[in-house]
Amino acid sequence: MEGSWSDGDVDGGWRWYHMCCWRIDPQRLLPPAARHQRLQCNLQLPTQSVWTMESSNWFDQIVTSLNACSIETYEPLPDNEWVEPIAQNDCNSEVATSQCDYVIPLIIGCYQLNESSVDGSAPGAEEDTSQSASRDVDPNDVVGVPVESNSRSGELRLYMISSTKSSTSSITESENKSRVNDDDVRFRFRDASCIIKMESGVLDGKWRKRGKALHQIMPADSASYEFKPLFASACASGKIHLHSLERNRNTKEWSLSHLASSGDQLNTDEASLCLSLAWNDFMDMDCDEDSPNNNNPDQIVSSYSNGTVALHRVFAEPREISDDACSCEGDNRKNSISIEETHRWDAHHLFGCPSEVWTCSFLRDNTNVVLSGADDCSLKIWDIRQTLRSMHKIGDSEFTAGVTAISPHPARSHIFAVGSYDEIVRIYDHRKIDEPMAKFHVGGGVWRIKWHPKCRGKMLVAAMHGGCRVVEVPVLDSTYTDVQDVNAGVEILSEFTAHKSMAYGADWLCFGQPSCEEIAASCSFYDRKAFLWDPYNQPK
Repeated sequence: MEGSWSDGDVDGGWRWYHMCCWRIDPQRLLPPAARHQRLQCNLQLPTQSVWTMESSNWFDQIVTSLNACSIETYEPLPDNEWVEPIAQNDCNSEVATSQCDYVIPLIIGCYQLNESSVDGSAPGAEEDTSQSASRDVDPNDVVGVPVESNSRSGELRLYMISSTKSSTSSITESENKSRVNDDDVRFRFRDASCIIKMESGVLDGKWRKRGKALHQIMPADSASYEFKPLFASACASGKIHLHSLERNRNTKEWSLSHLASSGDQLNTDEASLCLSLAWNDFMDMDCDEDSPNNNNPDQIVSSYSNGTVALHRVFAEPREISDDACSCEGDNRKNSISIEETHRWDAHHLFGCPSEVWTCSFLRDNTNVVLSGADDCSLKIWDIRQTLRSMHKIGDSEFTAGVTAISPHPARSHIFAVGSYDEIVRIYDHRKIDEPMAKFHVGGGVWRIKWHPKCRGKMLVAAMHGGCRVVEVPVLDSTYTDVQDVNAGVEILSEFTAHKSMAYGADWLCFGQPSCEEIAASCSFYDRKAFLWDPYNQPK
């Protein structure tokens, strides 16, 4: 089996897990690299053969300054001017669109544990940051406090990925090389549009993709608040930070602006790591304009290293601006954004000790139902109105290792996918939750699952040591009729193995008309690399 184990990697307490005993360092809970390596050494799980496509199907790569932990994309935006975000156009749509250059915002969340040093300075403090000097955000937008020894550094890196070829190249980041000839390159990272230095390591992040702006569910006196895409990040400090995507009307440059941060955690003696989060942003995507779901408030569910799950309310509230107050150019906002924790409960334990809750999500068709997966080898379903006991639990009779990823289907409200360290992706129907409707190996521990935004039966999987996989599940395709064997026809369409370290993040980039092109993005932790690649390039 691949992977190695070094006693020098750990110096913490003992844990008994899956009939094996090893030491873990609570300071290095995230990312769980050593744990997965140990799992591979002890659990002889079957894996599929891996196609080698390291030199044929990627467009561009970059090396980040900190360890890359997550990668998240938004909808395509027209790059000629700032307008409301345009939904992805189906390539078969007859709706005419302007021939403009589309860009997709992409954010890489980074995390790094800073070792103790003699002078107390953080490693990398002397690094050359000139590569982003002109387009970094203003120092006033930096989130957090100075880095201390034994702390966790983090940053958000914003890239605007274009759908058209540029006549000039502006590739200045270290080791940023294109696999194909420069004249043929369409997709590149180019320089980061901005880099936000965070107060702690970023472990997860999600764009808010709800169809309505926050002000549209608020009183009419806040109706002048301009629609801005929002991004929420989960940090090792236990805090959740909100940023908005902005564009300077004069310079046309894109940036992230800090809006709000969560406060202290409820009912806890000390802060724990925020490991994952999810918005309830799907609730009004498919409903009519007059549906009551349109007025539901924005919420974020988050999970933590101390075994808890929490709910946060995100809301807009009026702010007072005096007539003679000096405001930023183009800032016509009459309200501010706030985030407030409303509920927290103990969700997962292992032999009486809190178990890290690696993943969480709302159930797509019911915002009162939350899903959580943890290191105790269990998936739990909760009614947030009564959290003393879970509604349903699927434990070690199904999962042979920790549950690490939950991803609701974007079109089928009753379907969701679950990933685990045991290298298996399971598809569940919450109406018949006792057993998965489909399950398949992907050749590595599953850390992220991203459904294709248009193709119902297609998903992108970040499989840690196994790289990335594009998987087709025909049973979820509306044209598929053979439901006798739900595993029939499940196929790994392509595999991306250029990552030399564990692939933790992956997402789709699907451009609207006129190009209707699709690419994938992924990132890996220890080698600090991110790639743009062709998800349909078959192995030679």
